Amino acid sequence: MDLELKGKVALVTGGSQGIGKGICTELAREGVHVALCARKPGPLAETKREIEALGVKSLALEADVTNKSDIERTVQKTLDTFGRIDILVNNAGGDAANSHWVDDPDDVWEKNYNINLWPCIRFTRLAVKAMKAQGGGNIVNVSSVGGKIVSWPGTSDYSSAKAAILMLTLTWSVDLAPNNIRVNCVNPALIRTPLWEELAKSFVPQLGKNVEEVFKSFTERLTVKRTGKPEEVGWVVAFLASNARAGFITGQCWNVDGGYIRTI
Repeated sequence: MDLELKGKVALVTGGSQGIGKGICTELAREGVHVALCARKPGPLAETKREIEALGVKSLALEADVTNKSDIERTVQKTLDTFGRIDILVNNAGGDAANSHWVDDPDDVWEKNYNINLWPCIRFTRLAVKAMKAQGGGNIVNVSSVGGKIVSWPGTSDYSSAKAAILMLTLTWSVDLAPNNIRVNCVNPALIRTPLWEELAKSFVPQLGKNVEEVFKSFTERLTVKRTGKPEEVGWVVAFLASNARAGFITGQCWNVDGGYIRTI
């Protein structure tokens, strides 16, 4: 399916590995020029090479999304390089540990919100200025099924941050509709990524003797009995970013979860 995205410009946060990399490469396959940011220069450079091998331009920026100055620099550099931002993908996040509790001190809560919630707000606030000036755009937020249900104890900070992103998606879709800006969201679950590899280790030996047994235990809960692939999230993001194919879709949160929640 031609999504008619060729020549568009996307900014993907946390784009060097895992789901972010899957999103970047799938957008590039559709002819989108991709700016991406992340903390680690090695994976950034590797993903940049893979994107450019698909015949589009790429800008890889080393940035810490918990730092407001880095966020401002990333957005401005993208605009300086490409002149516009047609698609913003708020993918950066992490720290989905199962060991955070209501009586944790402020700094634990703040760390998680600074990773998972505030980058979404700050990148959107800056990108929207450019989108309004150019006549429109698309925002796709990456939340989690953890923002809709509680899969296990000890995730109150992470899950509440992801739930906030779901509500931001809904409210921004209404607020920005007059500016021709659509806002949607994807909720992944059990996508085989470095983040999930680390999370699986924390469940050994509760759910198995090793990481593979832990993944097997989790996939048994799914309708589709396997882990997801990053590019499968990327396909949905690319579709939602397409005005030609998804122009009547806004304010929606799509589960990419192998049927874990069994609702859309």
